[in-house]
Amino acid sequence: MKKIVTLILTFSSLSILGQSVESITKKISIKICECIDENVKNSSEIKTEFNRCYDKEFNFIFNIIDSKEHKILIENGNLSKVKNGIIPYLDNNCEKIRKVTTSEIENTAEKASNKKIKSFPINFTEKKWKKIKRWKNEIIALEGEVIEIRESRQKTPYSKLKIGEKEIWVISMIDSKFEKVGNKLRVVGYLFEIAENDSQFERKIHNEKYHILAFGILNTKNKKLAYFPGSENQIKEWINGKIPTSGE
Repeated sequence: MKKIVTLILTFSSLSILGQSVESITKKISIKICECIDENVKNSSEIKTEFNRCYDKEFNFIFNIIDSKEHKILIENGNLSKVKNGIIPYLDNNCEKIRKVTTSEIENTAEKASNKKIKSFPINFTEKKWKKIKRWKNEIIALEGEVIEIRESRQKTPYSKLKIGEKEIWVISMIDSKFEKVGNKLRVVGYLFEIAENDSQFERKIHNEKYHILAFGILNTKNKKLAYFPGSENQIKEWINGKIPTSGE
């Protein structure tokens, strides 16, 4: 429904939303989920239903929230925060949507297996480390061993992966439960430069210049996959043997 870049920004913004804004987002999202047809079969139908229900529920938004929440909603750009939070909430909590997207991912994986497609490719190895600057803000996929785990500001795993003789930190956009010391993972996400004016948290943990914001994680031992809700199109590309793009 949204570009993965938008989802990354949403992921970051959700971590700083006040409890009241989260509550409003939840209330509206629940109403939209209830509105969506039980018989949706694919992502295209979900998008059509979402647009219909989004318009319908926002026309009656003041019947959903109370007067106190109404005041909060119109202050300090909170309306935009609520709108940005609806899709991730639905992707993660609306069973009608989760059932369809999970089925599509499983079907994609099955088709790739039947066609003997080499899924979950990587495009970055230790040999490319000297040119890491060129990969800034690009999608990067690599394999490494978890050697240390902390918690990110978003309360998700912040893991140090060892790739050959090199190491890099990875922020997971989801808690995959795969981040355990000794596990070998394949991750796909965006390589970001840690801004000097916003690096206090990272510097308490490490002094690296780059880290990865991962929207997909594969446990290489049991082949289990975890991904951030809303990144399904990118994950399907990865399953089909392609490095994901950031498009729709």
